[in-house]
Amino acid sequence: MNNGLWKSRVGKIFAALSVGTLLATAACGSASASSDDQKDTVVKVALTTATDEPIWDQVNKNLEEANAHVKVETVAMKSAVLGNQALAAGDVDLSAQQHYAFLKGEIKSKGYKLSVIADTYLSPLSLYSNKIKNVSGLKKGDKILIPNDETNGGRALGVLESAGVIKLDASKNDPGEGVYPHVEDITDNPSDIDLVPTDRNLIMSSLDDAAAGIANANAVVDYGRSTDDAIFKVDLDPKLDYNKPWINVIVARTKDKDNAAYKKIVKAYHTESVKKAIDKALKGSVVPVW
Repeated sequence: MNNGLWKSRVGKIFAALSVGTLLATAACGSASASSDDQKDTVVKVALTTATDEPIWDQVNKNLEEANAHVKVETVAMKSAVLGNQALAAGDVDLSAQQHYAFLKGEIKSKGYKLSVIADTYLSPLSLYSNKIKNVSGLKKGDKILIPNDETNGGRALGVLESAGVIKLDASKNDPGEGVYPHVEDITDNPSDIDLVPTDRNLIMSSLDDAAAGIANANAVVDYGRSTDDAIFKVDLDPKLDYNKPWINVIVARTKDKDNAAYKKIVKAYHTESVKKAIDKALKGSVVPVW
């Protein structure tokens, strides 16, 4: 699915949700008839990227093969912020659309009672360009697009520091504790790079308007590009402390975190078949972490 079709689909679904469709149909733990006349528990999972759909298709296959009587129904969201709102409100049952750092920031700022029930994969945030081949090609005053949300914007600044483009105040860069650097925390910017906050889903389509941009692997693949096109990327070893806050997770409301159906979903997700589905759907750009 190309980026335009996904955005169109998300827009239509979100419009339906906004007029109450989701509220009318998303009764958590609802049931539908299965082939053997027993009832399947339907679990709604919020997603923000089309590339994860085949992964959850495989989870459903695993659940069916295990005769688990649980079925996942994915719900497209425009953003992880809206997905967390829907989860906290009870309009969906789980979310699979964010990493630890983003979740911690949401809980800290909004008081959500949400808990991680499983790790999924580590997705890189890397530097891309339609104009230059490597970081050394940046010129004085060039523009670089970075995500406009606090968490991924802070992560992007860390990537630029790793690339040698800028330096940051180390005391303002501790994502594991929910502390993310901002542009004003840059202590050195020798090339006077102009950092332009941009919707993370629009960065790849806006590269012609800047020297470079930092994008998430899911957005890159959604756009039809490869993460191999990055002109700079960090080491994606999930064992590195640097990467641990950026591991993606499945999240439930804290009061429901021990739900039996959710445990079956995690078991169906943490399989070799899902690792293969992740590799195929995301073209080898992310690393499963179980």
